[in-house]
Amino acid sequence: MQVKKDYTREQIVEVARRIFLRQGYAKTSMRDIAAGVGIGVSNIYNYFKCKDELFRHIVSPLTAELERMMREHHNVEGQVDFLCYATGQSNGMVGDHVKEYMLLINNHRDELKLLLYQSQGSSLENYIDTYTDECTKMVLEFMNEFKRKYPEYGVIQTPFTYHVHMVWMFSFISEVIKHNLPADEIRRAIEDYIKFEFGGWRTLMNTK
Repeated sequence: MQVKKDYTREQIVEVARRIFLRQGYAKTSMRDIAAGVGIGVSNIYNYFKCKDELFRHIVSPLTAELERMMREHHNVEGQVDFLCYATGQSNGMVGDHVKEYMLLINNHRDELKLLLYQSQGSSLENYIDTYTDECTKMVLEFMNEFKRKYPEYGVIQTPFTYHVHMVWMFSFISEVIKHNLPADEIRRAIEDYIKFEFGGWRTLMNTK
């Protein structure tokens, strides 16, 4: 029955999530997962062809959200909004970013732990490095186009600064998760982070 198959698949995913969180990808076997579900190892392969596919499936909601954020935050069409905030004409971006980061952390806490701390040995173990490299390229394109359209404003002078900025985002998220902060403190920390970030942009763009 389809209902039973769906239930079994859900059980495999949930048990695998718990074991991956506890042991990490490298130390977890399909046998461990099968034992946790109470089925034979061969039965898991009816749903997932390998451990890596199962791991990727579990973190896929997070990677999809991160990739959406990358596209939307560095979209050339967003330059007018960026200019308005960076020049102090609009503060709405702070609230929008705070809400977005809160949702990311609250909705994908387990997936973030897996990706940040427990992915060694999987095909996603270098995901953060790849993501930050791709973000850096997109930000460079964004800012080069911004400078072309608005030559009166300054921009960051070295590409490495953009790279460090991307790494800092994950470092911030990692520390928030690691310290298991309560929701109100997370919100205040994110507000500080976003305000500090945009304050830096305003300085670099030579605006007041």
